Formats: sequence, structure tokens, C-alpha cells
Amino acid sequence: MNSIRLLELSIKYSPPKINLRDAEILDSYGSEGHAKLPIDHKHPDDVSKKEFDYYGWIYPFMNFEDLLFYFYPLAREYEKDRSLDCIDSFLYSFDRHWKIQKKNVNTEDRMAIIEGLQWMWDVGGNDYADFEQCPNLIAEINTNN
Repeated sequence: MNSIRLLELSIKYSPPKINLRDAEILDSYGSEGHAKLPIDHKHPDDVSKKEFDYYGWIYPFMNFEDLLFYFYPLAREYEKDRSLDCIDSFLYSFDRHWKIQKKNVNTEDRMAIIEGLQWMWDVGGNDYADFEQCPNLIAEINTNN
């Protein structure tokens, strides 16, 4: 599918304040022991599957804006490989933030987010990503179908 709106949204929130490596360090109580892979994410195209695989379950340590930055590259890689291990962590974290942040998101950004969620749903539905545990995201998808 490759959503131009979602890419533009990710660019809007470039670069992330808390990147994948920073989130791993936060998850490890400040230790860099599990954060050996250096990264430099200034644009969504800078993010690779290798980095998503290496820094998998760290999304709870990111801000909403950081999740918006990673949304496009994650959806892009998810479309290529539905077994992307970090997808559930991203969705759980996004769902939690979305419940609070959705009232603060402008219409244009909201449309991009919904398009991105629909893209991910179309790729694998509940078979590959645990959307079922994300009631706020499912509500957006169902409301807009």
C-alpha cells in the first residue's frame, strides 16, 4: 500500500526524541549493555528492519511523537515481513497513547494514523499482529470501514 500520508506524518515528527536505542537504555535502567547497535534516525527512511529486530520490545519507553515517527517505517517493514517481532509492542504502546492523545490530534494527522492502522490491518489483521489487545486502535479501524 505504502501510505504517503503516513510517511508525511512520520517526517513531521522527525527526528525522534527517544530513538530505538535510547528506549532500550531506558528499559535497561540506564545500562547500554543491550544497546550495542548504533543508530542515527533523522528521517523515516533511515530506519531498517535490522534495527527493529535488534531493538524489539522497547516502545513503552517512547513518547507518542516518537511512535508517530516510527509508524511509517514499521508499517513498511511489516508489509515486507509479517513476522516482524516488535509489531505487538508497538501496537500495545500506540493503543495506550492513542486513548489519551486522539483528542489532541488534528484531522490531517488523524487521517494519516487511520490510514496507517488500516494498512497494517490489511497486511495481517489479527493473524500476525495482536490488534485484539488494542481496543482503541480496533475502534478506529472499525469506525472508518
